[in-house]
This record gives sequence, structure tokens and C-alpha cells, in this order.
Amino acid sequence: MPMCPQIPFRQGEVKGLDVRFFSAESAGIIIAPDMDEQSIKDILSARRRGLLPGLLRAALWLASRPYSLAVRLRRWMYRRGLRKRHQAGVPVICMGNLTTGGTGKTPMAAWAVNALKQAGRTPAVLTRGYKATGGKSDEAQLLAGLCDVPVIVNADRAAGAQQAVADGADVLVMDDGFGHLRLRRDLDIVLIDATNPFGYGHCLPRGLLREPTSALRHADAVVITHADAADEEALASLSRRIGQLAPSASLHVAAHRPVRIIDHGGADLPVEALAGRKVFAFCGIGNPEYFFAMLAGLYARCVGTWALQDHAAYTSEQIALLRKKTEHCQADLLITTQKDFVKLAGLELPRPVWQLVVDMRITQGADELLQKVLAAAKT
Repeated sequence: MPMCPQIPFRQGEVKGLDVRFFSAESAGIIIAPDMDEQSIKDILSARRRGLLPGLLRAALWLASRPYSLAVRLRRWMYRRGLRKRHQAGVPVICMGNLTTGGTGKTPMAAWAVNALKQAGRTPAVLTRGYKATGGKSDEAQLLAGLCDVPVIVNADRAAGAQQAVADGADVLVMDDGFGHLRLRRDLDIVLIDATNPFGYGHCLPRGLLREPTSALRHADAVVITHADAADEEALASLSRRIGQLAPSASLHVAAHRPVRIIDHGGADLPVEALAGRKVFAFCGIGNPEYFFAMLAGLYARCVGTWALQDHAAYTSEQIALLRKKTEHCQADLLITTQKDFVKLAGLELPRPVWQLVVDMRITQGADELLQKVLAAAKT
């Protein structure tokens, strides 16, 4: 995919601070209620200068201290046996990350599930179902479509594991579970986003780290994702840093590649079908910048973009706002991600909606990672 300049975009509204970005519910910190996600990221990354942003960063840093201590203590207690870890009775392979946001856990989980199916195993997926509605979440619906295996939505992964095993699964893939320590796992795969590997270097709420970087030493394998968005020097530097933090883990590199389009009628089209088309792009994912840049790399003419909150539910109000945003942009069609599209069923949209299908491909260390997954499944 050709590299392309980053596309300016306007983030969706965030009412207060979302726990994905700041753990506001635990820290009790509220910034301006109408602040958008890009402004929040500008403050966290220190791109926004001045007295007020500086004071805000200082306050968030103070709030991150007890949070960081709590997650360190929690992991230590599990490792010392002071908190009980549950056995699933079958092998458990975990996909996780250190930061909030989109690192590619869902396509990575799909990759592992399909590899296990090809090896003759009967896998099931465990997911917490973030922002699930009626027992369904966007990630669960997407995983079910990508893998064609049972997807158990339960914030209590140990209870979810019991259900999956009772239903016949002989190996479990836990999506987004690196910090979920109650369920013992046989392989921990941690994904690191090359575009923002360590969440501005701080734990929530000062940065995007769910755990301190020292937790990475407990990983069995580390996969650098979105590697196609970083240059060779940056990748080499990141690899060295990961080697220091996780000396016993194997290191792998992956890239996200657009592979096809699904049009509004469900037909498959080549990605070249986007070239020259005027599109309005929207998504509610952890890394919207990457999605928009990918469209530019396919030579789509983005006449407008809209980044909603990650895992956003498409309410009637948001559809009305989408209609308003596209009213005067003269777009031929709308385009979004597969993860977003599963939430649009039955909604009256202002224009035809296409989906960009993106595949994760392990470009370095694929065979080694595959062998680790298959070996863990036999334990």
C-alpha cells in the first residue's frame, strides 16, 4: 500500500472522558464535556502547549499514580497466588495489548482461530463484549462472521470459558484479555501498535497505557501491528525497546492490508473500485487515522470524514448527524469498516454504504508464531 499523508479529520463528540482514554470513572476526572477525542489526544501527547494543557497533564499524571500502583499490585497478587486463577480445562490463547484503542486484536484473534480450525481443533472465542447491547457487541459480531465459531460474550472470562467448554470447544482464544488475569492462559500474545506503541508513555488517565510497560515481560509473543505505517528506523527502534521490555518473548511484525470492498448489495469488489470515487468515510474504531489514510492510499477522494467514539452505537441521533454531515459533501457513497457495518443493519442511511475489508498479515515471524499457537493448543 503506498504511503500517504495523514488526512485531517474531525473526531466524534465525547461526553466527558471515556474510560478507554482516561479511566475517568475510576479517577473521577472530568474535562470539558464537549471536548472531542482529537483534542484529548493533543493534550495527552503534549502537542497542545500552554498553561492550561500543562496543568491538566499534571493533574492527570497525579491521578495516574494510584491507578498504576493498583494494576501493578493486582498482577503481583495473581503471580504470588494471593488471588485465585481459574483453569478452563482446555488450552487458552490470549490476544491483548498494553494500551487502549485499536491495535488489531480482533483480526489477530481471527487469524489464530482460523489456524486452529485448519489444524483440526474446535475453538471458541471469549470476549468481554465492550459496550455490548442485548448480549451482542460489534467485536463479537465481527468475530463470528470472520471465524464461524461460537463467540462467548461475558465480562467474566472464567464463566465464559466454562460455557464454551460445555458447548464442545477444545481450545479457547481470548480476545482483549492480557489484563484479565482470573483465567489462566497457555499463551499470551501482546499487540503493539507501531503508530503509538506505548500510549504517550503514561498509564491512564495521563496516557493510554492500561498497565505499565513492565507488564510486557509477561508476554510470550509480541506482534508489532500497523508496521506499514512506520519507517524502518522507527520499527528497528521499537523492536529494540520491546526486546528490552520482553526479553523472553518472540517478536513478530504484522501489517493491515485492504483486500476487497463489499458494496451495499453485498457483492465483493476489488479495492481498485475506490480509485477516484468521492466517498464520505466514517468509523468508530480505536485508530481512525489509519483507516482514513488507508483510503487515501487507495486513491479514494474523501470529501468528508467522521471519527466517532470507539465502539460507538449508531443511534437515531447519530444517523441524523451523519445525514447532516453528508448533505452537502456530494459524496457518491459512504464507506466504513466491517466492525462498524455490523451495527448499521436496519438503519435508514443517507447514501449507499460500502465496507472496506482489511486483512492482517504477519510479515515477519509468521511460521514461528503459528507454531507457538499450535503448540499451546496441545498443552
